[in-house]
Amino acid sequence: MAAGAGEEQAGKQPAAEKSTGGSRRQKKRAEAFGKHKREKIQTERVREMKLQKGGRVRGKVKGKGSKKVLRAYALAAAGMLCGVLVFAACGEEYTRISTEVEHFTLQTVALEAGSSHTFDLEEIFSESGLAIEKYVIEGGEDKNYTVRGNTITARGTGICPVNVSLYVPSEDTRYVCSLGTLYSYDEKDFTPVSTADELQGMALDGKYILKSDIDLAGRDWEPVGNYPIDNVFSGMLINPDGYTIENLTISSAENVFHGPYGGCAGGLFGSMQGGFVYGVKLENVRIDVSDFQGNTYSEAGGIAAVINSSYLKDCSVSGEIAAVGAAGGIAGSVHWGYLENCAFSGTVTAREDMQEYAMTSESVGAGGIAGYCGCPQSFTIAQVSIVGCRAEGSVSAVKNAGGIVGYLWGKESVKDNLFAGETSGENAADDFGKVQERA
Repeated sequence: MAAGAGEEQAGKQPAAEKSTGGSRRQKKRAEAFGKHKREKIQTERVREMKLQKGGRVRGKVKGKGSKKVLRAYALAAAGMLCGVLVFAACGEEYTRISTEVEHFTLQTVALEAGSSHTFDLEEIFSESGLAIEKYVIEGGEDKNYTVRGNTITARGTGICPVNVSLYVPSEDTRYVCSLGTLYSYDEKDFTPVSTADELQGMALDGKYILKSDIDLAGRDWEPVGNYPIDNVFSGMLINPDGYTIENLTISSAENVFHGPYGGCAGGLFGSMQGGFVYGVKLENVRIDVSDFQGNTYSEAGGIAAVINSSYLKDCSVSGEIAAVGAAGGIAGSVHWGYLENCAFSGTVTAREDMQEYAMTSESVGAGGIAGYCGCPQSFTIAQVSIVGCRAEGSVSAVKNAGGIVGYLWGKESVKDNLFAGETSGENAADDFGKVQERA
């Protein structure tokens, strides 16, 4: 029985060998077919690449399967191209980062929440001397605006710097600088002001909106915010509904707080730092601090005597303003600030002859809009702008009387202003009394 089994197994052996040989032949045929198919696909791929490059391909590609393969390779090629472009855009890096950007004017913009503003960045930086290829305005959740290209849209209430990156490939440098400041406001965030006491009681960092006409007759006004620096007005006052404040009166420098350095400031606001005033209308103003006696001088302006890094927009003043040193229809002195579309009508007088310090100082004067305006000559960025303002009446000073500005550092950012009236004194003119050009 064992022998029979062995014979049976021996008889089956050739069949197994035959089966193995058949498998090998099938494998060789499969390999040959696979090689043929790969060569065919490779040929079709070469043809497709030639077509994409604009080359000629002889013959025709037949069959639905071949068309599918061509479409697959076309899509793959397009995907690879997009990947290269995305990589190039995301991988744009510069060896150097610099903040040394000069010869441009800082922009100041006020927007109600939901409103937009588009910057002409090529024009703003046209005198910078940089071969700028691309501009990117910085955004972020911590900003009071959103960004889309060169356009910003305000959200909420706040004051926020707007920064921009300037890409200069020829220098392998990305320049980063401040484009300016956005003042955004949403009326629901403001405290209403309807009476003289509420106006006088404004907090230095508060946000207020006028809700009624206010008559200040019979009251000697104490300017809101004054010297020193920790006592200045840094808040907001807006008047979108066009109410009027009448009869604001400061009859003497004795009724105004004197700062630690001896000066005094007379106006609705004494001194502002980072504040915003929009649409405020003052009528029949009487501000006279020309009787000041001290070791410096007094300053006076209808809206504010001293402005630092603040923005006055669409404000108007009528009346009489006088000081020893710097007097202006809207502002006495403007350092790092922006006045836009403001108007004054009346009389402005700077009586430098009453004070020895004022007589020997150059930075004094009287102007229909501002008595003194600007930054020292060493600054190469225009940080003060007076744009679209108008004044009418009489402006006089012992020296430096201008229909717009009495004493001005750099006139390139003071433009599109009008004056109708008379000016008198040493260095008197319808636009600027004395101009010092910046570097």
